[in-house]
Amino acid sequence: MSDEYFNHDGEGSSFFSLILLAVFLLGGFVVARVYEPGQAIGADAAKARLAKREKIEAASASKLAGIEEAITEIAGLSKDESSEKLIERSIAKDGKYEAPKNLTDPALIAKGKVLFMTKTCFTCHSVDPSMPAPAGMALKAPQFIGDFWGKEREVHIGYQGPIKKVLMNEEYFIESVINPMAKVVKGALAPMVLAPGLVNNEEVLALMAYVKSHSK
Repeated sequence: MSDEYFNHDGEGSSFFSLILLAVFLLGGFVVARVYEPGQAIGADAAKARLAKREKIEAASASKLAGIEEAITEIAGLSKDESSEKLIERSIAKDGKYEAPKNLTDPALIAKGKVLFMTKTCFTCHSVDPSMPAPAGMALKAPQFIGDFWGKEREVHIGYQGPIKKVLMNEEYFIESVINPMAKVVKGALAPMVLAPGLVNNEEVLALMAYVKSHSK
């Protein structure tokens, strides 16, 4: 064969090599463009999870910081003074407990859910196994998960007082809110810290409806 034939063959090989190089470069560019958004989305999701965790931990730290102060304040009061201070939150009518009419009302439950967050109940009491309450875990506070409503539980009569079995029902729930020192769940390291601000009748009923709705 002539030298001209081989020269043309060499040119074809070079041209083919250039095409392959272009294909590889284009493929690398496409992969990079696809990977970058995915990487960005993953980073955003990680940041969101971190921000959520930091928010929960900050709320928990705030709750824990107030516990010692609250216990010290109550301990420094006389029996009558402490009772008066705690019962300021009472939702009882004429000093008597009245069972709510309908705790299954969706609107009441929805309101209770909002209050459960705004009153910082969620920092100590979990209603979802996938969302633990760090402060509550540290204090061994009751968790509202599983089949708990209407069930017996052991409590101290008064802080670190004698132990008694009681039912987790409407009357117990309301007493726990208006007078958390009256009965303290066995094993808890401290009585419940009162929610910031007064809780009126409707708000306590809404909280009770929301908590009860999680008993399965």
